Parts: sequence; C-alpha cells; structure tokens
Amino acid sequence: MTPQESTAPLPAPPALPAGDIARYSEIFDTCADTALEGARYMTPVAFARAIAPASSEHAPGGPSLYAKFFAVADCEARGVLSKAEFIRFQAMLRQNGAAALLPFQVISHGHVDSVDARALATLVKPDGAATNYLKDRPQATYAEFAQLMDTSHADRIRHAFSGADPQGSGCMPATSLHAVVSEFAPLDPSGLISQRLPLLARSEGGAAVGYPLFLALVSLLSDPSKIRRATEEVLQNQRLKTAVQPGAVELSQAAFTAASSLLSPLEVDVLFTLAAGHDSAPVTTLAGINAVLDACHKSLSPAAAPVLHDVPTSKPDRSVLRETAFQAYNFAIGAVAGGIGAAFVYPIDLVKTRMQNQRSAVVGEMLYKNSIDCFRKVVRNEGILGLYRGLGPQLVGVAPEKAIKLTVNDFMRSRLTSKDTGKIAFVSEVIAGGTAGACQVIFTNPLEIVKIRLQVQGEILKEAVGATTPIVRRSAVTIVKELGLLGLYKGASACLLRDIPFSAIYFSCYSHIKKDLFHEGERRLGMLDLLLAGALAGMPAAYLATPADVIKTRLQVVAKSGETVYTGLLDAARKIYKEEGFKAFFKGGPARVLRSSPQFGTTLMFYELIHRMVPFPGDEHGSPADRLRQQSRELSSQATLFHAEHALRILHNANYKFGSFAPQSTKPQPIPQ
Repeated sequence: MTPQESTAPLPAPPALPAGDIARYSEIFDTCADTALEGARYMTPVAFARAIAPASSEHAPGGPSLYAKFFAVADCEARGVLSKAEFIRFQAMLRQNGAAALLPFQVISHGHVDSVDARALATLVKPDGAATNYLKDRPQATYAEFAQLMDTSHADRIRHAFSGADPQGSGCMPATSLHAVVSEFAPLDPSGLISQRLPLLARSEGGAAVGYPLFLALVSLLSDPSKIRRATEEVLQNQRLKTAVQPGAVELSQAAFTAASSLLSPLEVDVLFTLAAGHDSAPVTTLAGINAVLDACHKSLSPAAAPVLHDVPTSKPDRSVLRETAFQAYNFAIGAVAGGIGAAFVYPIDLVKTRMQNQRSAVVGEMLYKNSIDCFRKVVRNEGILGLYRGLGPQLVGVAPEKAIKLTVNDFMRSRLTSKDTGKIAFVSEVIAGGTAGACQVIFTNPLEIVKIRLQVQGEILKEAVGATTPIVRRSAVTIVKELGLLGLYKGASACLLRDIPFSAIYFSCYSHIKKDLFHEGERRLGMLDLLLAGALAGMPAAYLATPADVIKTRLQVVAKSGETVYTGLLDAARKIYKEEGFKAFFKGGPARVLRSSPQFGTTLMFYELIHRMVPFPGDEHGSPADRLRQQSRELSSQATLFHAEHALRILHNANYKFGSFAPQSTKPQPIPQ
C-alpha cells in the first residue's frame, strides 16, 4: 500500500469542559508576555514556559524542545499565540493519538499527508521490522507514523532495560532505575516517587529490579491518570457494598484488583509500595495514593502554572436581578431544611425549655430531677402530643429563622472569600457566622418568646388544678396579642448574646470538620458525612452558648407568684448567680446539645443535599469530585505532551534538524539515558 493509499485525515480537537477552559485561560494570563492591539499573546518562550512540565528542568536540554510545538499551536503563523489558539492546543492533547500527532505535525511542517520516512526510522530504530519497512520509502503517512510510534514504544522500553542489564540477568541495578524510568515517565529527583523507588529493589538481595516489575512501574507512571480512574472505581465499588466511614479511608490491593481492570496486579503492587512507603504493602490509605498522584501532577504540571487546587472554581457574574433570585433560592432551601431539622428535635427542645425554667431557689419548684425525668413526666401528664406543644409557631418561625441564618452565612462567606486563592480566612469565617447569627434574631426572638410560653403552659395548667380561678389554655395568637410588637422582642439582647457566638462557632467548626476530618475536596461527602459534620459542630456551639440561653429564657417567661422578676440582661445574670450559683447558667446544657447538635446536623445535611439535587439554574459549580476529575484530565494531557516531546528529543539527539534531516552517521544511535 502506497502512502497515498493509506492517507487518513487528522482528527479534530475535542471540546473542553468549561472548568478546563477557565483553568487554561488562567495559565495563559499568567504566562502571556506580549500585547498587540490591546490583546495579550504568547511568544514561543512564554509558550514553552506554559506547557513544559516542571520535571523538564532536570532533563537534558531543559524545556526548550517544547517550544517546537509552538508552530503546531500557531494556526495563523503570526509568530505569537492568542488565548483561543492556546486553548485549542490544549484540546489537541485530549484527542486519541495526540502523542504521535504532535511530533508528526512538527516534523511535517503542517503537511498533513506525509513525513520524511528517515525521521520515522530514527524514532522506531529498536524495531527492526519497522526499520526495514521504512528504509526504501521516502515518505510515511500520518496513519503509518502513528501506528509505528505506538508499536515502537514497547520496543524502546525493552531496549532501555537491556542497556541497563548488560549481563542479561533479567534484572537491572537499583541505582540505574531512576535514570531509565525518567526516559518514559516524568520524575522529580527530589520528589516522593524518586525517594521511594529503592523500595522496589526486590531482586539480588535488594540491589536490583526485575524486568516484570520495571515494566509495571513504567506503565503505571507513563499515564498517572489511570491511577485516579482506578481509585475512583474502587471507592465507588466500596460505597455500593459497604458503608465507608468518615476519616482515614483504607484501601487494599485485593479491592483494587477486584474492582478495576485499569491496573494489572503488579501495577497495583507497585502503586501500594509507593503510596505506603514500604515494600509489598497489602493496604494503604487514600491519602497515600493521593500523595503519589500529587507527585505525578507536580512533575507533569508546568512550573509556571498556578496550583490546580488553589484555583477557585469560576463563578459567573450575576446581575442584580439574578443575584436577588439566587438569594431567594438559598432562602427557600434554608426554610425547607430548617423546618425538617426543627420538627426532628422539637421534643428535646421542649425538655430543654422546661429544665431551664425550673427555679431551684423556690420551694416546691423542683418538678424534674433531670432531662430524662422531665421527658417521662411530660409524656405521663400531657401525652405524646405534649412533647410537640408549640410546634406550629415553631415551624412558622423556624423557616425564615434558619433560612436567613444559612443565606446570610453563605452570602458573607462568598464576599469574604479571596478571589485570588479561593480560600477564606478563619477570622472571616467567624465574622460570616456571627453576622448570620445577628440577622436571624429578627425572626428568632418573637418565635422564641411565643414558643417558650406555650412550652411552659403545661406546667402552669398542672399547678392550677383545684384553683378557685381556672386558667384557660392560650393559643399562640393570644400570646402574640398580649405581648404586642415590643413585647415580642423582650430578651432580644440575650438572644443576640446567644445567637452571635453560636453561629460564629458553629459555621467555622462545620467548615473545618468537613475539610480536616472528612477530607472534603478529596472526595464527595455523603449524607452521613454531612450529618456528622453538622452534629459535631453543633456540640461546642450549643453548650458554650447555654448561659445566654438560660438568661434569655428567664427574661421571656412570665414569672409566677413568688418567683424572682428580672428587669434586664445584667440583672438576670446577677440574680441567677446569687440565688442559684454558677451551675445554673448551664441548666439544660446537655438537653441543648442534644437538641442543637442533631437539629443543625439534619438541617445542614438537607440544605447541602437539596442544593445538589436542585442546583440554581445555569449556576452549577464544580464539586471536589469535579476538581479531581479535572486533575485526572490534566495528568493525561500532560503525560501525552511528555511523550510527544520525548519523540522530538530522540530526533534532536539523533541530530535531526527541524527543517531537514541530517544525521551525522548511519550507525545506530544509543537510546538517550
């Protein structure tokens, strides 16, 4: 078959995800070094800096050969590269066969039909059959070029190993491993993988590496993206069969071999050795595998590119109308989630209120020994429905209360997050939470005072049995009419004193528990993760805010005959301490923790889940899992670029002049080490 008969059209670049386009746009903006007519462009030097892996600094010739790909990217042959052309070049790296397509286009100078057969013969020199096929042909088509390049890769790996094993023992010295592997996979000499390579020396008393293990290592590191894909398959498989507990995720070699066909058993063995830091590790952690991937990503990523996980997910600018709609969307989700959480824990809240209103200084006032005793007596005296006394106004009020708290916290966090790094300082997290707590008091105080008076009404009715003047049960509407507008905000200062620190502590803890304990960013958090994160964050927040809650309760409850009357915040604090001691400030503290912890755990869990299930139209953002997939795509693209540059390096070392082929000698050239 002649070259003309085997000519095949070159593939077109695929479309890129929006997040990847934003990523490459940022790299372009970072590296662009010239401006023309108000637009920024890249010169060949800036282009090489933007694409050359960090590991190329340690390779012979450095990153200079990467500039040869500039001619491929420069579609209009202007000598400078636009952002659109740079992104198109990155898209080329995603298409099948890109490792052959790029060097082909470099040495064919844009002629898509053929390339000098002598150049291809240099690239496939270890393959005798390929060399014989090409020796009498002046030209080779792209299809031939791509096929022979792919086939010769394994021959070059075998040839490189044989060069390091002159005795023909089937093993190579461990001291040569780094130099040989670096020809086929990028390695940072001071990186984690390079440091752990000696662990693979299992032959000849730990001084040599066998051929099968060498092949597994090269295959594993040649395309690190398959490590990420295999890991995702294993994690998905474990989630389907067993509950993955939060915290450190342990993975076994057996699980990898059973769940994924992307890695061979020996490749899994090599991966676990590198991840665990000791030979033949049967298990390792997800953090260990991520460390290997991060090392690969660091070696492959351009040194001039921003770190991937420091790049904030781009968010579209919203108009005033769209921003208003977005906040209304958050408010509605917060209302639904808050109602679910409030109904879930309302019986605990009723017990907490009854305990806090109990006056130990008044004779005969000790109705309940503890929270459990209170729960039992409410059920015995008032029935199961007594545990839900006042739930109606609670649900009516809790919707705007929780909605405004969650909406304001999200709004403040988005405004206080750094646009450059995508991170928020701890102080800013505290400010965001505190602001949310202050805003919610507008709804909280009227709700609390009506709810509390309904909750203690059962006690008053029980005490009034046999009294000459019967006491009629009052409804929420009656209580609101009696209090009036100003009365609904009685105890608001104590409410502020409680809700501001509570929210500041709660939202800060919630964010850090998700990130530091449950590793948000490394994986997508499930329902149990979100529930536990919200519940754990609620514990310190609820208990530390109990003194202010006790004072608020005393100010808002109608004092019965013989009970102390409080005139204000400081007066209540002083009298409670004088009459009941310091411990009185933490009355109902355990019940408050038992209520707030599951309530906020449930509320935040539903708040985040509803956001996932019903995203704001046109404003879907990348999740941590999306970021990991983006890293996987980058690993694949940069590995492709590395292998394409490797082909050019072979030509360069064989004295190929990019424009004419002029080898100094017809003798076989050694594989560059």
